[in-house]
Amino acid sequence: MKYYILAFCLSLSISISAQDTSDNTQIKTTLNNYIDAFYKGDTTKLKLAIKPRLNKFGYWKNKESGNYEYYAHMSYNKAMEFVTKMKEEGRTRDENIIRKVEVLDIGNHIASAKVTANWGIDYVTLSKDDGKWMIEQVIWEGPYEAKVEQKTTTYYLIRHAEKDQSDKTNRNPHLTEEGLKRAENWASILKDVKFDMVYSTDYHRTKETAAPTAKANNVEVSFYDPRNINPKEFMKSTKGKTVLIVGHSNTTPMFTNGLLGEKKYDMISEDNNANLYIVTISKDSKTSTMLKVD
Repeated sequence: MKYYILAFCLSLSISISAQDTSDNTQIKTTLNNYIDAFYKGDTTKLKLAIKPRLNKFGYWKNKESGNYEYYAHMSYNKAMEFVTKMKEEGRTRDENIIRKVEVLDIGNHIASAKVTANWGIDYVTLSKDDGKWMIEQVIWEGPYEAKVEQKTTTYYLIRHAEKDQSDKTNRNPHLTEEGLKRAENWASILKDVKFDMVYSTDYHRTKETAAPTAKANNVEVSFYDPRNINPKEFMKSTKGKTVLIVGHSNTTPMFTNGLLGEKKYDMISEDNNANLYIVTISKDSKTSTMLKVD
């Protein structure tokens, strides 16, 4: 089976969505390499993120006047020198709290994105050569101010993988070999998504489906009861996070509808373990897409 992680393309066909999401994932990887480079003094990751013709400049807020003042231009070579000096002087950090990447728009050959980091906000333009998205230009402002950040919450919802149905009286079966392979494939499909939390119902089949992705993201699986879940409270406790939720043929679309506040999706057929629901919630909007990844 050929798998794709597809997202954020409600108005497009599945085939177009697959391409767009592949680009989306690549761009996010480039942006995370860019952050790591400046956080950790990593020139290797910087080389993977920026083009030799990089044009970067920004504006730094004067604490006394409150005005933003132009800050020096940074070329590719100056960026490399800056990152190297950070490493040599021990000014590196392992920062995951003030860290966010957002893809704003993707064209055929160019794209725009936003990076939020401890130094402030960067608006980035990228281009794609030889199938690789890399940063061409950056305009930024600093320092970081929490009030500027608008948190986006993203939920990925899937049904458990194929379960063992040999004993019809067993209400808590394990996954079949095919199901275990699908669980591993979900982890592979979602490998470029950084999950903050992974939720599962307390059944063998859902826990076994969630386990590979939780392990890949170094997080514990949290349990929820879909019969006693309050979507508003759940959204409040997971605000600003990226969350995987594993459920069942009836509970997964029900949970998705609860997050959206509308009855949009119907129950999943018993022979379908491939649906992926993606719900994105920002300050001003809620969007969703459902794709069959089979």
